[in-house]
Amino acid sequence: MKFRIESPGHKISPSLKAFITLKLGSLDKYYKDLQEVEVTVENAVKGNKETTTCVLNMRVPGKDEYVKSSSLIFEDAILKAAEAAKRRLRIRKTQLQKARKSKTPNRKVTDKAAAK
Repeated sequence: MKFRIESPGHKISPSLKAFITLKLGSLDKYYKDLQEVEVTVENAVKGNKETTTCVLNMRVPGKDEYVKSSSLIFEDAILKAAEAAKRRLRIRKTQLQKARKSKTPNRKVTDKAAAK
């Protein structure tokens, strides 16, 4: 699994990069086909508050997964995004397992669409 870490507007410290790779490095045990994770960390000012947004774009075969979280602190936003990504990958894995078990495609075809 590869990581691509971006931060528009400012430079990320090596310790923050290490924190990101440490916390997101365990995602491949939830979904083994995870190829790449794009991490975008932004710092924005809303009114008189500074908020940090962490966006994860996970490349997996089929449809990519997208997770976004925000907080006042970089580390907290990254941890929230990591937890949301774990939930998303677990959901995807169970959906694929159910589809394999029933030996049907992962999409539902209505009677009207099948009649055409």
